[in-house]
Amino acid sequence: MTKHEKKIRVSTVTDKNGDKVKVFEDLDSFENFVKNSAEDNEFENVHCQLNYYPPFIMHETHDDPDKIKDTENSHSKKFVRHLHQHVEKHLLKDISGYFHQPLKFKDHHKDEDFEHITWSYNDEATMNDKHFNLKLEVTCHHDDAMVAVDYKTSPIV
Repeated sequence: MTKHEKKIRVSTVTDKNGDKVKVFEDLDSFENFVKNSAEDNEFENVHCQLNYYPPFIMHETHDDPDKIKDTENSHSKKFVRHLHQHVEKHLLKDISGYFHQPLKFKDHHKDEDFEHITWSYNDEATMNDKHFNLKLEVTCHHDDAMVAVDYKTSPIV
């Protein structure tokens, strides 16, 4: 494996409803999966999750998770601001690009309490004559810099 190739880290788990959920451990694998499912026309009934350290954190620590400061969490205004910018300007924009249309995610909101902050995004789209709903939830917690993403698409009939 060359330095530019990354091992795709994904596992499949069964949630409490009996549905299969793909769980990714890095942003690149998650984005490649979403992109490939759109290209393969298998995008309208997908549920996957991603647990990762955001790129701005990995950049600050020179890709060493052991160097992440304990203060990098949902209680840090700087961390929250940078995470929100990452989500809005990169993650959502990239997902929109995979579906070759401008997803606006006008239906969005933020839930915040002491334990965590969650941004929820929802939009409807049509691709290849398939109408579907896309829901994305991004959560950061009070105790570390790990970010959780829950990505769901479902057909609209």
